[in-house]
Amino acid sequence: DLAETARRFVWNELADWYVEAVKGRLAEGGGDAEGARAVVVHGFGGALRLLHPVVPFVTEDIWQQLPSRPAGPFLATSAWPDPRPTHDNGQGAADFELVRDAVGAVRRIRAEYGVPPSTSIQATIVPSRETASVVARAFQDTAIVERLARASLTVADAAPPGAAAHAVLTGGVSLVVPLAGLVDVEKECARLKSDLASLEKQLEALAGRLANEKFVAKAPPDVVAGERSKLSEWSARRQQLREKVQSLCG
Repeated sequence: DLAETARRFVWNELADWYVEAVKGRLAEGGGDAEGARAVVVHGFGGALRLLHPVVPFVTEDIWQQLPSRPAGPFLATSAWPDPRPTHDNGQGAADFELVRDAVGAVRRIRAEYGVPPSTSIQATIVPSRETASVVARAFQDTAIVERLARASLTVADAAPPGAAAHAVLTGGVSLVVPLAGLVDVEKECARLKSDLASLEKQLEALAGRLANEKFVAKAPPDVVAGERSKLSEWSARRQQLREKVQSLCG
């Protein structure tokens, strides 16, 4: 548990998000860049101390090369990381979760509609009345989302008109990506409607099979359970397809 927690922090939090988020600050230089660099060193140094009992030689070698490391000849003699309380009641972390959510949503929409990574996407954040202040605070600087998701981000009171992909973020905040110019809307509508029609036929056949008392009575219990699970999954997929068709095709 210790090793996995430390690994997940370094890989999924520090490297995936913090380092990527501060690359712009690091490139600009100056005091702000030094502050960001100090946070990276502090976080990575703490992770090395946590991992030292598990991988002592590798962590020791890296520790010796770490800039601004605490005084002391060896990693084994340094103190364990000291957890410190946050000064904003976790508000900053909650705001960044919304930013991460937005980046993930744009990436999923890009993958779902086959938009190349080199193509910039226009995205709009639409807050609810209850989340307006949170959204304004979390997205006062849109540079992180724009760089990590290759998307131009704006905050608006209403979604832009026209065919679009929609995603619901934390707290009911909406993210809308207009698809005109990104995909062939007519072709995508035809594909979605074809997929939906095919799934409808499969669901009809599956529901009929489960409604057949002879099948349910004679088939092995695990087969019946598997078919019922499939029915639930396919029904959820049908609802998703219906929503996409409604959103994209009207």
